Formats: sequence, C-alpha cells, structure tokens
Amino acid sequence: MKSLNIFLSLYLIFSMHQELLADSLPDYKRENNINEQIINFVFDSEIIKLNSELEREFNLVVDKESFSKYSVLLLHGRGLYPNEPKVMNPLKLFFQDIGYSVYSPQLPVLSKGETYNDYQKIFKYSSHRIQSSIEFINEKNIIIVAHSCGAHMLTSWLAEFSDKRIVGLVLLGAGAVDRNEKVIHEINYELLDVPIINIYGEFDHGSVKKNSMMFKKNYLSKNDYSANIEVEGANHDYEDTVNYVVEYLKEWLKPL
Repeated sequence: MKSLNIFLSLYLIFSMHQELLADSLPDYKRENNINEQIINFVFDSEIIKLNSELEREFNLVVDKESFSKYSVLLLHGRGLYPNEPKVMNPLKLFFQDIGYSVYSPQLPVLSKGETYNDYQKIFKYSSHRIQSSIEFINEKNIIIVAHSCGAHMLTSWLAEFSDKRIVGLVLLGAGAVDRNEKVIHEINYELLDVPIINIYGEFDHGSVKKNSMMFKKNYLSKNDYSANIEVEGANHDYEDTVNYVVEYLKEWLKPL
C-alpha cells in the first residue's frame, strides 16, 4: 500500500508538471523588449509596475487627472503596446484633452506571426491583467476601450469577472480573427447592461462585420445610449481615419 501511495504521489506530481509545460505562456522576452522601447518614448506618463494573480509584474501606463469625470482603460491590439501610434495614442490624447484619466496596460504578447487561435490560449493572463488594472484605478466610473484582439481579451475578462464600476464600453474592430479561424468565445451581450459603442471600418475584416451585425441584432435596442458605427474609408487599424473615431466618441460621450 505504501508503494502504491508513493507511486500515486509521483504520478500526480508528474501530471501537474506536464500540465504546466503544456500551458501556453506569454512571450516575456518580447514583452521586455517592448517595455524597454516604449519607456524611451513615454515622456508625459507614469509607468507603474503591477502584479496579477498569475504574474509577478506588468506595465501600466498612467495619465491621471486630478478632477476626472471618468477613468478610461485602453486595451491595445494583438502584439502591440499601450501607446502604439495608430489607435491607442490618438485616443489617449483625446481622452486627456477632455479631462479624463487614462490607464493603458501592457497586454500579453506572443512571438510575431501568432494567430487568434494562439492568442486565445493566453487570455487568462490578459483577464487578470485587466482585473488588476481596474483594481488599481479604483474609481466609480470606468470606460473600457478595446481594439481588435484587445476586444477578445475584454470578452475573456467579462466571462470571468464582473465589476459595477464599468459604465461604458468602446469596441473597435471587435471580432477580428485570422483567415479560416473562428471566434471561440463570442461576446455574451446578456452579461452586459451598459452603453456600448461598436465601431468598425468600411474595409474591416469579414469577422468584424459579422460581429457588428450580431451586435446590432442582440444589443443595440437593449440600451438607448448604445451605437453601431461604420467608419467610412477605414481599415482595421484606422490608418488616417482615427480622427473620425474621435468625432464619433465625442458625440457618444455627450449624454453619459
């Protein structure tokens, strides 16, 4: 019996070890390279080191205003960084200009070339980073802005956490997946009861346009302050069209 117990203990330890080895991890080497690069270009923000329940530390870029009506949490796209120039940085400047505090976490990244199917394996890490960021903000009125894969990471967070401090969502290019891949976890709009503006480009991915139709069908009539907007001439990264996104956000924010 003693030998059997020892065998079972060794088997359990081996099984746990194999499970850990099989678990997908973020690419921390690439993330460190990103962190080193962005520090040289962040002049007007504070960079905070946060912990999550799954990780020792990650960067949170903070632009806090003294008297802010809302706090904004910006979730960047796949393999990018908090102040990437096409979408996140212009939106950060817009929210700062209207007096909102802005918080931008470094979301987990993988090596270049990885697809949506690869990234969804590390969504638990992004979920906990988002939760840690919200706990750090610790304000009553938080708006989350999520672009592309950031919207998938937001969806993963919504499936695991709930927070009444979230008063609005901005989805940009939500639902994006790679060719021949399918969304594994779609946004469960039944979990939501806040104003949402879903924005997508005229030349966006087919999966994003499919998501916009689902949003229109399942949520648009559920909340009077929600909107579904197609940006004319825009692609998935809003190259040369992010100013139109800003204009739509100005109108959407007025009644909030």
